[in-house]
Amino acid sequence: MKRLSVTAILLFITFSLFADEGILFEFKQKKGDAVSHVATVEEEAYINGRLNNRTEFINRTSTTVTETQQDGSAKLFTHYMTTQNNFINSTGRMLSWGEENSVRVYRDANGQLHDSDNDYLPTVQSVPSFSDEKIKIGESWTSKGLEVHDCRELFNMEEAIQVPFTATYTYIGDEETDDKILRVLEVQYKFFQDNLSENNYNSDCTYAGTHGQAIQKIWWDNERGELDHYTEEFVIYMYDTYNNTFAFRGTAHGEVTDYKSVNDKNNLKKLQKKVEKYKLDNISVKQGDKGLTISLDAIQFEPDSVILLPSEKKKIEKLGEILKEFSNDLLITGHCADRGTVKMQQKLSEERADAVAEFLVQLGIRDQYHVFTQGKGATEPVATNSTEAGRVKNRRVEITIMD
Repeated sequence: MKRLSVTAILLFITFSLFADEGILFEFKQKKGDAVSHVATVEEEAYINGRLNNRTEFINRTSTTVTETQQDGSAKLFTHYMTTQNNFINSTGRMLSWGEENSVRVYRDANGQLHDSDNDYLPTVQSVPSFSDEKIKIGESWTSKGLEVHDCRELFNMEEAIQVPFTATYTYIGDEETDDKILRVLEVQYKFFQDNLSENNYNSDCTYAGTHGQAIQKIWWDNERGELDHYTEEFVIYMYDTYNNTFAFRGTAHGEVTDYKSVNDKNNLKKLQKKVEKYKLDNISVKQGDKGLTISLDAIQFEPDSVILLPSEKKKIEKLGEILKEFSNDLLITGHCADRGTVKMQQKLSEERADAVAEFLVQLGIRDQYHVFTQGKGATEPVATNSTEAGRVKNRRVEITIMD
């Protein structure tokens, strides 16, 4: 008890001293550093004041520091995946793997982004970004940022909409959690663009302008030099040359976690040995583009259904023990034999991927925010579909430990 009390007092004194001096906020970037960011966005869209649709988006990004400079700046490579309309609901529907994209961009130690090789990404740039001076609790600073919108279909555009803004940051206090101190920041910004006067886009474009605002609360881990988690409220108004108004309002929350690449020969051998140890039949392991993939070959379901047979559930339970050793997100991919229509094949492969993913969630291997699914129909066979033996091999579900 005495040791704990002394430690607590020392921590309090240390934090108090830092608070008196102020804190220099910055990104601490080292070559090879990698983080995963999962954000959930709940959005309502209105056309001329009438609700058009409600959508839930899941945005998953994986960022790796590929180069660093002496001034603390770094070159980043970020892979994006966005899915919508398939968020977990009362039916147990899993998150389906969606649109993918990537960007290479430079980030200064203070958070300013520049020289992106993708005009459409990141969608909000240089938030957060910091002052070059130390900041005390209660103090504020301003920093420039950029809103980026892809409205090519909505406004018949060829370019991205890019709207600069100036954000105001306030350091409002500290929160202690999980043996670390998080610095809590409030961020607010507004943006405006009038395209009727500037006319920066192609002649057929119907985009007339936009304005909006966002309010964020950021929990910043300054020891790591990285975002921990955040919440956001936003509203965006857009206009076309036909006097239509499009409004988007919603909330978002996200978290950042460290991740390590698993897609190497050592982990491949490790997985293969585990499969042999558990004596799992019809299981193969391979390296792929997205990570290490465990294939449940010839997976069996009840006739004409997506209900796993008890024998397959036991197999997946054992695989679950192996998957617990890795913290990375999981991608579940369903495949089927070339029987029936293409539409039926796609539907069946998606539903069987969902069945395996849902069972993994029930087992507590991952929560529903870190398991994604996709169906490939019969488009990626591993054997001929002209024989029953080949079709059996093509009926498979793959579990990828994501990089």
